[in-house]
Amino acid sequence: MPLNIIGSALIDGADSIPYFDTIKKVAPYAIGAGAIKYWSRGASNIWERNLHGKVYIVTGATTQGMGTSVVMKMAELGAQLIILTRNVDEWTTDWCNNLRYSTNNHMVYIEKCDISDLWEIRKFVTGWLDQSPPRRLDGVVVMSGDTEPFGIPIVGRPTRKSSKDGLEIQMATNFAGIFHFLDLLQPSLKAQPPDRDVRIIYVTCWLQSMGRINIEDPLWQDVKYNSALKFFSSSKLQMGLSLMELQRRLQKSIREQKSNDGVQRTGNNISISVVQPGTMRSHSLRRVISNGSIMMLLIVYCIILYPLLWLFTKSGDRGAQNILYALMTPEFEQVNVENDVNEVKYVSECSTMKFIRKEYGDEVLQGKLYDNTKNAISLLEKKMAMKRNADNKTKTKTKTESNSNSNSNSNSKSKSKSKSKSKSKSKGKEKEAKKTK
Repeated sequence: MPLNIIGSALIDGADSIPYFDTIKKVAPYAIGAGAIKYWSRGASNIWERNLHGKVYIVTGATTQGMGTSVVMKMAELGAQLIILTRNVDEWTTDWCNNLRYSTNNHMVYIEKCDISDLWEIRKFVTGWLDQSPPRRLDGVVVMSGDTEPFGIPIVGRPTRKSSKDGLEIQMATNFAGIFHFLDLLQPSLKAQPPDRDVRIIYVTCWLQSMGRINIEDPLWQDVKYNSALKFFSSSKLQMGLSLMELQRRLQKSIREQKSNDGVQRTGNNISISVVQPGTMRSHSLRRVISNGSIMMLLIVYCIILYPLLWLFTKSGDRGAQNILYALMTPEFEQVNVENDVNEVKYVSECSTMKFIRKEYGDEVLQGKLYDNTKNAISLLEKKMAMKRNADNKTKTKTKTESNSNSNSNSNSKSKSKSKSKSKSKSKGKEKEAKKTK
């Protein structure tokens, strides 16, 4: 059939092709749409390496989008995955089992750890560090995040949601929790042998360029909540700056350590990457467009905007290519480090780019932000520990009071029963005495 059409077009001319006029009108638009889609899908990762025997801690893997695509590829390559989730329920258990069987990798595990809860993070990391010898760790892939609806002007303002520690939920999930997690995990990272390629990957968003930096109040506890976008973009920006300081502190601490074999370690085997996967059709985008409304999700997102979103945005699998590039590329290995300093990499479109914000070159500001954040988290942890102790005391007090009340009630009931029995016995004796008389 195609040969007949081509032959007739060559012999009789293009007008002999059926529906040629319609094709001639539609073809430019179809070619243009195809070119736009090819551009918007982004670059593809061309690197791949064997991950058998390697151990990774992963967050944000159960999204059924970018996170799921990343862990599926890692599991196919043989990696041992410890996936952190907010809840371990029937759904997450089934999801984990499906991942194991679909990738033929049974070294996939789920651990309960809410990244927005500082206490749960400390419990998990403490259990991880409480091992002798230290557990193997080849990397940490942080894909978790929270994006709240930005609100609609005049119609509805954004509503503030708080974590268990009282922080704004975006600041707690995107910044405070991840900062606390990686800061506590430093002993495990530094304990890895110098020939082990350890990679820390943090997923950011291009909205970080609109963020602000609060040095004096890094957790934004005293900032008025009038814009969800401001909290989201600032949390991403502050986390990126903190990773710059974390890279320097890890290298400095490792270089100051004295190894048993006398070999001077450089710390260049640990690399940190900030990955910008691009604009995707993710849960976050759906929440922002729908403003948290199911009706707006169905009408605005699914019916009105979806054709344009499909054309100009990526799928979760296409966004995952940037994370896989940061995980697989040999460019980040210590043998390719220049000037003996392993700096934080900014990855976008499967290539390394420069940071836009000038704050990424200010080491003094990054150090102050890191120290102030660490101190603020420490004070908040102490405050919440005192609150938990007070709550436990009140719970135990109410339990003891309820137990004492129940015991007193049972004693009074038993006394009343014994009195009634004694009265019945005395009445019976009186009746027998009357009968004998």
